[in-house]
Amino acid sequence: MLERTAIADRPAAIVSRVETAAPRRRASGAEGARVTLTDGREYLDLMNGKGCVTLGHNHPVVNEAVVNHLRSAAGCATCWGDAHEALAARILGDLAMPGWRLAFFSTGTEACRAAVQAARAFTHRPLIASAGYHGWGSEWDASATLLQPNARGVVDFYFVPALLEELLVRDADRIAAVILSPDYVHLRPDTLAELVSLARRHGVLVCCDDVKQGYRSTPASPLPSVAGVKADLYTFAKGLANGHRLSCVAGRPDVLAGIAHLTYTAYLDTVPLAAALATLAFMDEQDGYRRLAACGAALARELREVVAASRLPIAIYGDGPLLQFVAADETLDAAMYVAAADAGLLLYEGDNQAVSLATEEVVSEVVDRFATALATLAPVAAAASREPPPIGARRRFEAAFTMMDGATDAVPAADAIRWLPEVR
Repeated sequence: MLERTAIADRPAAIVSRVETAAPRRRASGAEGARVTLTDGREYLDLMNGKGCVTLGHNHPVVNEAVVNHLRSAAGCATCWGDAHEALAARILGDLAMPGWRLAFFSTGTEACRAAVQAARAFTHRPLIASAGYHGWGSEWDASATLLQPNARGVVDFYFVPALLEELLVRDADRIAAVILSPDYVHLRPDTLAELVSLARRHGVLVCCDDVKQGYRSTPASPLPSVAGVKADLYTFAKGLANGHRLSCVAGRPDVLAGIAHLTYTAYLDTVPLAAALATLAFMDEQDGYRRLAACGAALARELREVVAASRLPIAIYGDGPLLQFVAADETLDAAMYVAAADAGLLLYEGDNQAVSLATEEVVSEVVDRFATALATLAPVAAAASREPPPIGARRRFEAAFTMMDGATDAVPAADAIRWLPEVR
């Protein structure tokens, strides 16, 4: 079995400790759902660039669009081009919000930062109520005290309606926006609807951070169709361009007016736009959103059958494009990921697994390799004389927090509030 060792695949001169999937080797090639590492082995990828690869690696349609764009010499980093207008029209059309506008950026972190800046400029209010992960900047650092703002004026409510209501009753006239990143694995639609409704009742703007979930099971945001509510601002990134760096914030023009001056060196770079236009066209033409959700549901169903046969205390959460594998304790969790790597699976350890359209072609192989991985953990099952215990509420809470930086509503709110200081 693979030994868990220090990460060796990162070049020594690079300071960023970006953790890759076990077995911690560099990639030498990738196509579709398959990645070849420098150990010469071929792996099936369920990490998929932390979810940004929605079509599959080196997708021919996206590659051809980028190559053709470069050969056409149409790209210019000095001036606006038709691709900017085409993609803006596409995204705003998907949102079906007449008169809205947007701004492009390179990363989800930048888009969320711009959304916050826009809300503050529009409302002249200093505080932001936040739930979920919105990027790596210090503005999202946790406060030392629950429901108190951090040094940058951000107050976390962790998807708990009772906490948001308490915050709004106390500080609504000082809150510029509620920003939340919807999770459809660990949160019920009615919980998301309640959070948005609370903000509406107190006259506070809502930003739906769909960097992670957007353009995955539906064009633009799933929030209106899943929870029946709409936001004033949306951010998108991971689902836009099949791994090319591109993000945007879209919303009401009066709100976005406050960020009209924001720019950066690569603002007019058109290569990501070409990739995004090709990605979104392919998803539309090939029924990609429905297929992506159906593939995730089928994979989850078959993996649960493997887990049941193994008698190991492991749960598969989610039924769509994003899944999470959770073992009953951290020791088994760590062993599961090592065994999966040994069996030829690249997994996002502790976080969400993300299927791509290319996963459709390898579902049976993923299931077989996962079964092989669990078979190596058979001694754990053999030691049990009865049915394995279910995943405990505390364990599920901790796993959900790792995936969404918030509290799952699968546990009582009182328990979530009690446990938050220990995990945040």
